[in-house]
Amino acid sequence: MAKSRFHSLSEVESALRFQRHDLVDLLLEIRSIVVRVNPSATERINSRGLTFYDADKGGTIKGGICFVDIRDNHVRLRFGLGAFLDDPKSLLAGDRLYMRHLDISSFDDAPWTDIEALIQASADLDGSVLNS
Repeated sequence: MAKSRFHSLSEVESALRFQRHDLVDLLLEIRSIVVRVNPSATERINSRGLTFYDADKGGTIKGGICFVDIRDNHVRLRFGLGAFLDDPKSLLAGDRLYMRHLDISSFDDAPWTDIEALIQASADLDGSVLNS
């Protein structure tokens, strides 16, 4: 099994300490899904969120799993290759070439089962689709 490339919870919480606590809770739930789905993923922290990717497949796009950004009133879950994901409930929005996103405003209203399925599909996606 590959070595964990996740930061400690205290490092993540410290980086996001100026963000709304309810939105940080949403982000941390998404983070826990990524940890379950791909425990060998690599995590990057910035002041407004996290990026997850599979370094064995590439960087944040070809190896990308998802980006989780805290916005003013919601968390935006972005998929760099979202256009290639199976999205039977049409949860993903966006008109970029490949990038798609889902805005999440509340913990109770979030479609957690669907979010986990999208993250799993993204983690399983072969980034070579960009070469075709």
